[in-house]
Amino acid sequence: MVQLFCPSPSWDVDDFNTCVRERYFHFWLPILIVLVSVVHLILSSTVRLPGFLRRRWFNKGYTQLPTDASPIDDSDEENLDPIYRLRTTDAGAEYDEIVENAHDRDVEDDALDIAPRTRVAATNNTSANGSADRSPTLVLNATPARRLRSVLEQVVAIALTVVHVLTLGGIILVEYPPYYSERVQLVHFSIASSILSAYILALSTMRLSPSVRYNSPYLRVHVALFYAFVWLISIVNFRSALVHSSRQFVTYLCTFDFLSYSVLVVLGVLSPLHDRPAYLETVDGLKPNPVPYVSIWETITFSWADKLLKLGYSRPLTMDDVWDLKDDCRSALLMPGYRLAKNGGTMLYGLIKYFRFRLIYGFCFSVMYAIFTFTPTILVRQILRHLEDPSREPNHMAWLYVFLLLAFAFVNATCSAQALWTFREVCVRTRAVIVAELYSKALKRKVAVNVPDSAEAAAAKAKLKAKEDAKEGNNAGKKKEKIEDETIDLGRVINLMAVDAFSIAEVLARLNPLIKGTMMIFISMVLLYQTLGPSAIAGSLGMLTLLPINYKFSRTFGKIQKELLSITDRRIQKTNEILQSIKIIKFFAWEDRFRDQLQEVRNEEIKTLRKRFLILAFAAMVWFGFPTIITFITFGFYTMIAKKELTASVAFSSLSLFNLMRTPMDRLAEMITNVIEARTSVERVQKFLDEEETQKYIQLSKTRRSHGDPLIGFRDASFAWGAGQTNFDFKLQNVDITFEPGKLSVIVGPTGAGKSSLLMALLGEMNILKGKVFLPGSSLLEQPAQNKTTGLVESVAYCAQQPWLLNDTIRENILFGNKYNEARYKQVVQLCALLRDFQILEAGDQTLVGEKGISLSGGQKQRISLARALYSTARHLILDDCLSAVDSHTALYLYENCITGPLMKDRTCILVSHNVALTLTLADHVVVLENGRIVAQGVPADIVASGILGSDELLINSIQNSREVSRVPSAVNVADKDAIQVAAPPPTEQQDSKEVTQKPKKKANEELQQVGMVKLGVYVSYIKSMGKSRYWTLVFVAFVLHQAAAISQNWWVRVWSAAISSVESLISMKSMSVASAAAITTVGNNFTSSASGLFEYAPEAGVRNVVGPLIHVGEPTSYFSTAEYVDHIQDSAKGPEYYLAVYGLIAIVYIVLSFLREALFYLGSLSASKSLFDKLLNTIMRAKPRFFDSTPVGRIINRFSKDVESIDREVAVDALSFVHSILSVCVIIGVISVIVPGFLLIGVVISIIFFLINLFYLQSSRELKRMQSVTRSPIYQHFGETLVGISTIRAYGYEQRFIADSMHKVDTNSRPYWIMWALNRWMCYRTDLSGGLVSFFAGVFVLMSRNSIDSGLAGLILTYAISFTENMFWVVLLYATNEMNMNSVERIDEFLAIEQEAPDIIPDNRPPRNWPSNGAISVTDLSLRYAPELPRVIKGISFDVEPCSKIGIVGRTGAGKSTIASAFFRFLEADTGKIVIDGIDISAIGLRDLRQGLTIIPQDPTLFTGTVRSNLDPFSNYSDNEIFTALRHVHLIDEIPGEQPEASGSSSAGLTVAEREARDMNVFYRLDSPITEGGGNLSQGQRQLMCLARSLLKSPKIILLDEATASIDYNTDAQIQETIRTEFSRTTILTIAHRLRSIIDYDKILVLDSGLIKEYDHPHVLLQQKDSIFRSMCASSGELEALEEMAKQAYEKLK
Repeated sequence: MVQLFCPSPSWDVDDFNTCVRERYFHFWLPILIVLVSVVHLILSSTVRLPGFLRRRWFNKGYTQLPTDASPIDDSDEENLDPIYRLRTTDAGAEYDEIVENAHDRDVEDDALDIAPRTRVAATNNTSANGSADRSPTLVLNATPARRLRSVLEQVVAIALTVVHVLTLGGIILVEYPPYYSERVQLVHFSIASSILSAYILALSTMRLSPSVRYNSPYLRVHVALFYAFVWLISIVNFRSALVHSSRQFVTYLCTFDFLSYSVLVVLGVLSPLHDRPAYLETVDGLKPNPVPYVSIWETITFSWADKLLKLGYSRPLTMDDVWDLKDDCRSALLMPGYRLAKNGGTMLYGLIKYFRFRLIYGFCFSVMYAIFTFTPTILVRQILRHLEDPSREPNHMAWLYVFLLLAFAFVNATCSAQALWTFREVCVRTRAVIVAELYSKALKRKVAVNVPDSAEAAAAKAKLKAKEDAKEGNNAGKKKEKIEDETIDLGRVINLMAVDAFSIAEVLARLNPLIKGTMMIFISMVLLYQTLGPSAIAGSLGMLTLLPINYKFSRTFGKIQKELLSITDRRIQKTNEILQSIKIIKFFAWEDRFRDQLQEVRNEEIKTLRKRFLILAFAAMVWFGFPTIITFITFGFYTMIAKKELTASVAFSSLSLFNLMRTPMDRLAEMITNVIEARTSVERVQKFLDEEETQKYIQLSKTRRSHGDPLIGFRDASFAWGAGQTNFDFKLQNVDITFEPGKLSVIVGPTGAGKSSLLMALLGEMNILKGKVFLPGSSLLEQPAQNKTTGLVESVAYCAQQPWLLNDTIRENILFGNKYNEARYKQVVQLCALLRDFQILEAGDQTLVGEKGISLSGGQKQRISLARALYSTARHLILDDCLSAVDSHTALYLYENCITGPLMKDRTCILVSHNVALTLTLADHVVVLENGRIVAQGVPADIVASGILGSDELLINSIQNSREVSRVPSAVNVADKDAIQVAAPPPTEQQDSKEVTQKPKKKANEELQQVGMVKLGVYVSYIKSMGKSRYWTLVFVAFVLHQAAAISQNWWVRVWSAAISSVESLISMKSMSVASAAAITTVGNNFTSSASGLFEYAPEAGVRNVVGPLIHVGEPTSYFSTAEYVDHIQDSAKGPEYYLAVYGLIAIVYIVLSFLREALFYLGSLSASKSLFDKLLNTIMRAKPRFFDSTPVGRIINRFSKDVESIDREVAVDALSFVHSILSVCVIIGVISVIVPGFLLIGVVISIIFFLINLFYLQSSRELKRMQSVTRSPIYQHFGETLVGISTIRAYGYEQRFIADSMHKVDTNSRPYWIMWALNRWMCYRTDLSGGLVSFFAGVFVLMSRNSIDSGLAGLILTYAISFTENMFWVVLLYATNEMNMNSVERIDEFLAIEQEAPDIIPDNRPPRNWPSNGAISVTDLSLRYAPELPRVIKGISFDVEPCSKIGIVGRTGAGKSTIASAFFRFLEADTGKIVIDGIDISAIGLRDLRQGLTIIPQDPTLFTGTVRSNLDPFSNYSDNEIFTALRHVHLIDEIPGEQPEASGSSSAGLTVAEREARDMNVFYRLDSPITEGGGNLSQGQRQLMCLARSLLKSPKIILLDEATASIDYNTDAQIQETIRTEFSRTTILTIAHRLRSIIDYDKILVLDSGLIKEYDHPHVLLQQKDSIFRSMCASSGELEALEEMAKQAYEKLK
């Protein structure tokens, strides 16, 4: 029996001892490996493994397809094997596990995250119309090379088995060798080898079996690892046989084993994990990801990226070249597992639990990398010891150490690459998960969650809280603190996704430095103790003092980081608000003032960045200086206290260890900083995820219906936008309504009555205080059933008052994810009066609507929104004032053909409208609201008869005319319409529907992407932004001095150790004879003086130059004995105090220079950040309005968020590290080449290798970085669109589809990001290997030059050589990183070149200060076009406007009405002609002078976050009384607070309780009442009135009203028009209106059609013309008689 244990020591000079070789390597280790393999395979096949391993290994593999099901058309005769589908992940099993555990969770709550439809839609990449494109791609085929590998593997396994079995038999039969003990040992070796080879034959046979069962990638990896371990054993046996060969037969046998196992290892690692012919399914025909089917060797070395790199080198890469993601990186397949892991916990807990196995896997490689990192240091120590005492061991051991430097370079590169790649993949997946979480949460947010408290409400809540605290007393502190809700607006949410999600994911990618650094510091201390003994403890204690310093830095940095993120939030929010409101800002010439507001926030951010950089500079001083200080303490203790001599092997081994500690300490501190940043981001994201969610699904899905409860409606319900605890929260009170299914219900009431709020309450978007609300189709988990007869679904379609459109084509906005039905689509387009628009628009229904539909008119947007609701299959339609944005005749057409038309048969319609006279004609039920209460409800006739709606004659007549039309006859009318399909539209709109689809699709304005290298001009612009020549001179000097100080430290240690070695060698000469002393005298004379005294050497003396500095020429002649001479040398030699003091002085200089270098560079970075941001902001603010029409806000925000953040925080840090690393590399090559000139040639060759690696890498990574930046913008855009249209999305029940769309965009962005980092690993792996060549050749030259250099110089060379790999790695990596960072500068530079508007002021041509003083307007031959390449939209029109005239501008949609209005503000420059105001051509003056002289109330009301006062008077130019007066003019208030009743025209005395309560709820009586982002806490009508009041405050001479009262009820509109007539009688007014009543008494009417003036005269005159277009419009409105009478009265009054 073979004994188990061997005596120590195991190592015997140059090899393992005989016992270890024979017992362990010849017998026990092979047997043990076989046993471990067998046990593992048995357990894997019989025992149920944990879910991770089950999913990771056993669920991967093949699914054989039937022959007729193969998607591959294979005509290759060689490929006769069956085709298999290659499965790379098993999301299905993971999802099934979630479903199994669903009973333990709130399924409804998580429905947005794990609903099956979401997962399938995202996995299949469902497009907007519901289609999915997954195409198969053949990735594996039975090639001759693969078959040859299989045959060769079998042959080698058989040969091994035969040889070892025959050897065993021969030994037993022949009894060779003759000695029994040798024969027994050889039998044991042969038995173990026979078992091993037989097992290898069995494994290879099973692996190469045609059965798919044994062809799993798990088995292939197992076999390859088995081969690798056996191969390592064979290497040891092979070397031992060569070094200590006892018998030639054993040498041959070991050689055969080594060669055979080498072949097996090569075959094992080169074979793909999947060897069967198979295909992968990819999305949208993308190229399949190669990782699932590559070989182990390609996985280790990242060689699978070679093809892409070659392609990227030959030409710039495009998105079509980028591979598809692996399935396990897709958002839709990550989310189910994450949700299961999270299981109600925090996001951080869910991430750690879900990725725990991958993190452990990366942790293991990081630990191995940290351990193997020290092998070069240990090997260097052994080489130096050999040089100091060559007799210690044979020369071949020194060469072994050198070759091990190269071998461990490969091991280190592999461990480092795998660790970093594992963590990077976790980063990609984490980012996808966090963005999906944020998006999912955004879809569950409350619509009004951002409504802040008013001052009074806040005070009331504070008092209430104080009372509660007083009641709680001392127990209050024991209770968990409740976090107050904060306003998280659109800008902040985008910042969470853009910055915080990236920060959290990035810290996971950088876990490797944290793990590696911690391990390296620990191992360094252990090795230092072995080298220095107890002196290392002094260094360890010194390191402990770093902990409180780091803690202080971390605390301070964390506070600054939190402050910085908060300020950045404010900046992005303010930027977003400016961009969203850029038109109104330009209309009012407010650019400078809003720029100043944003600059105030930016200045705060720069100030905080300065603090951050100063902290980093101080921290860098500590990080750079601390290893030096520790070295000083350790060497001081070693020489001064321990009284030991600092020899070269000790000194440079210690220095190498200290240098190894320097990088991890540096990276560890940086990692701690990143962790602090990430922790802050985690808290911010978690706070958002913990925000209160909508109660929609609880209200609507979990409400139990009792007998008599309606299908749609309310039962004694009250709602509030806020908490409803104070009188200041708007409430709907005691609502009890039943909306009859299949009927038309109309909701009316004055502006601000709560009509839109009622619809929001019905949709579940308001807080319910009591009662019940009912609405079908509101469950996420239940797919509404479709009625087979009608084709309708029990769901809801919603048309918001302010149309919400996607930045997509018109067709996709109408389809809204539904399948395209050509007949239904054409019918919807015709019923919504869109055919004429498609004829006018350049690309028809393929026109891109732009951000928020910016390229369309208000009427077009509203009709597209209505068409979307009509096209849907929802049975119940909720329409919020959808007729307000269209002209009267179009409103009539829409009401008759759309709202009550054929496609509304059997459908419920709940309509909010101010056009009471029109909408009540065919209504079945009317609800009248006022101040949040139901005033009346019932059939229209009864409501009109009651007088609640007033006594308008048109209204009464319309109701009387409709009394004969009951709902049943109405159905007959509908049937008639069905028979003719649709009622005929006006003649001008009749158009062949085919034109809708025949026009070419207009492509989206895709973001441009630069190609090739980042231009030199980008670097130059950034360098100039940092500082001028004086600044760069200081930076250069600081860098040079810093490197000089670093070199001086190592140089001085070498001098120190060399001096000690020289004295020791002289002391040993005391016993020499007088003749020997004479020889020394000769030696001394042979040394020549030099400037340095270090490297001068007289070859004829034959003595090393290190003695030179200690011997003065001619000095030995004065001595008569060697002993006396040596004693003199000892006395004159410097003690350790001297060397230690100089080293300390150098260390102080080095530390100070470290701080100065960092601080200088960071200050320059701040200067560049400020300069580039200012230029970008100024350029954007001065951009032409057309730029904002064609550029999505998300794309601009991308520059102001991620790109600015990158310039602020990353560019300088990475650039500083790059310069430091490249200087270190130059110093290393320079020092080694000076000492060993022959190394220079090798250095050049290795530098060329590095250059080629970098060249290939940069060509591709640069483009991938650009792709990642470009594909990031759609994520921001989609996120922003979702937050704005969240009510519409939830109403339609399309949350899951939007989640899937978001996931698809994230995956699209992850594709170049994933590949970019894969190429980065490719580059780093080869860089590490090339760096290993430096250490290897340095060792070779040291051994070859052992007779010409001392151990001190050898230590210096090898120490620098070891650090070369690390520094060169950072040079290549940071060069690439800097170029990619400069992509942010490049993208900002790209925006700096956009076309600018005309100057704000032209000093030589400024109008008078009171211009315009009269208001006279003359338009002459005016032509306008949106872009030079586009046709004219206004075609040579001319008209004059008398001073103080009132002009109404009317026309069909697309006629050019709003275009003319924008021309007055020079949003469009005249193509021909001119506009003259009060004798001044507006094109000749500055834009600020022009725009400040005019006033416009645009079609879309724009408000800012703030208060009533800040919105009406942003720059505090007016008094409270003037503001209240403007509010009263627009009837938002009835009286001016503090004014006598007579003065204000009303009285507050004698108000009823209800009236007083209504007044208290009126926010406009308090100028400090808050206004949320975009005026979200006001109704659309109130927002329009606010904008009107803001414009009236200016008391302008010329006012343009562009549908300014479209969302206001008719009574308020009439009152406002009366106010305009009386209060602004001395003002010229141009009004674009759809309500003809508003302008019927104006001085003139301008009728536009297709960019031409068709009519221009007084309304009465135009109405007298029977063929007048204006008359036909009045007739279409149904108010012809009333309008004629009103026009006549105005005309007679004018006369």
